[in-house]
Amino acid sequence: MKALKRTLISLLVVVLLVGGALLGGYFYVKSQFGIDLINTAKELKILSEPVNEAELCSHAFSKEDMVDVQALVNQSVENFITYTEEQGYIVNFDNLPDEMKYIIRLSDKQVGAIADTVITQESGSSVQLGEESLSVALKQVKFSEITDTGALLNTIIAIDLTTLINQIEGFPYSLFKDKLPNMLYISSIVQIKKGEKAFSYTVLHNSLTINNLNSEESEDLLKTLDILLKIGTAESFNIALGTEIANALIGNDQCNGIAYSLKEIGATDYAFVEIDGVGCFSVLR
Repeated sequence: MKALKRTLISLLVVVLLVGGALLGGYFYVKSQFGIDLINTAKELKILSEPVNEAELCSHAFSKEDMVDVQALVNQSVENFITYTEEQGYIVNFDNLPDEMKYIIRLSDKQVGAIADTVITQESGSSVQLGEESLSVALKQVKFSEITDTGALLNTIIAIDLTTLINQIEGFPYSLFKDKLPNMLYISSIVQIKKGEKAFSYTVLHNSLTINNLNSEESEDLLKTLDILLKIGTAESFNIALGTEIANALIGNDQCNGIAYSLKEIGATDYAFVEIDGVGCFSVLR
């Protein structure tokens, strides 16, 4: 009986010591590095679950949408978009005709197709996050809450983190290296707010989700990823993604965009409109 009692006491001491060590490690990592190990473990578990891309990107654009885009845009701006089997689709920003003939109006699926073409052409399908340029694949573009002053833009991209993950080293960062998937699906919602001047715009943060995580979980995980990978907060991350799409559609004097590039041949501004329940982007004349 005494032997059993001693064994139980020994086991209890071991459990308390291990528990104390784990608890101490938890608070140490949280205080020194700002990482909540319990929350992060839960989020990484959800992150490891398969993503149903067809369900997530229920409004995805296709290659056929770009065929329609070329026909619609070229009716107004001759040979603005060309296609060859070798190069694919090219948007000819530097070789414009004398006149933009008609208003250009594209559905959000068509916007996704041409935005993907412009991003591939102008930035090699990459986005700058922190100090790194990461490969992205645009999956979906959708407009909502359309008004005279702008619209909400939902963009879904697949982003490759392989380069950044390979750079992770040292405690406690190495704890997460094998738990992070190389590919993330980012669902970004930003507000594109029209400015008072023609072609002006501001991109504002609304919400962002990653894979199967909800908005709160995604924001918390991004805090950890920012500590690990230096990619910025949820807000800065979201604005960076939204700005890539806004720049491709609208543009300014520093980056090629559909609307601004046609300013010299008759484009007067841009607008978001809803037609038969479908969000559209227009280049006005």
